[in-house]
Amino acid sequence: MTSWPRFVFTLLRVVLHILLALAIVALLFPFWSMANRQQLIRWWSGHVLAIFRVEVRTIGPARGVDLIERALRPGGIGAMFVMNHISWLDIYIVHALRPARFVAKAEISRWPLLGYLTDRTGAIFIERGKRHAVREVNHRAAAMMRDGDLMGMFPEGTTSDGFRLLPFHANLIQPAIDAGAPIIVAGLRYREIDGSSTTATSYVGDTTLLQSILRIARHGPLVAELHLIDAIDGSGTTRHAVARAARVLIADALGFDDEAHETAESLSTVIVVPDDPAVSRGAMLAGRRSGTALDPRDELL
Repeated sequence: MTSWPRFVFTLLRVVLHILLALAIVALLFPFWSMANRQQLIRWWSGHVLAIFRVEVRTIGPARGVDLIERALRPGGIGAMFVMNHISWLDIYIVHALRPARFVAKAEISRWPLLGYLTDRTGAIFIERGKRHAVREVNHRAAAMMRDGDLMGMFPEGTTSDGFRLLPFHANLIQPAIDAGAPIIVAGLRYREIDGSSTTATSYVGDTTLLQSILRIARHGPLVAELHLIDAIDGSGTTRHAVARAARVLIADALGFDDEAHETAESLSTVIVVPDDPAVSRGAMLAGRRSGTALDPRDELL
């Protein structure tokens, strides 16, 4: 547990960091190139993690290395980054790799200060529960990936406690299918500095953003373990097949054995194992048998 003086110092740094970002976004962003804006977002996100003493340890990738590197380097190719969702910190972990455009609930745009920052740093806001809003957001996201942007997507649609996966919303992956963009599959977990499990970052239930910020600030150093798992070709497949494949890969990487097994069982009718041994496991899991009917469900797997 962090001492009170360090806790107060951390909160002071958070306030100053937010004020600095507001000043830069309001005064300089209108005159900066996109490359300079993205460099600032990476710098700012890295400092957020440093202020809260969150060390990011990247594991992998074992497969799809070239494609993942091309997608995550600054100014890289258009792609979608798909990951499980635990905390508001998750966004800054991705931004520290390469600034991404995230789909966020419209309520966030109305938050004081943070809503403005989220809007100006490239988020796409969506009114939840409105099907036409999903279609509009999907069209925008697909166009952005065609233009070379990285889209960050949490297919669970909300945060979990980090010890399991929630059902994946397949429709959130549709823009990558429309754009024919690669889908980078990643798994995230937070640990104590000694490697043990932690719930300090879990942003679930009735926890408010302020409560979560205060808890993490008081907790002490943490490790964010980011598994870069695989890259799935978004062309020639369906959002449901990709969502199933991504869930299997993430569950397996994070050690959620029961979930991985259960999901793999449900995939038994759609998996195609190609003759080419160079094809990644993600591509195999996302394959479909000829003539397999499309899943009629638009929301979940």
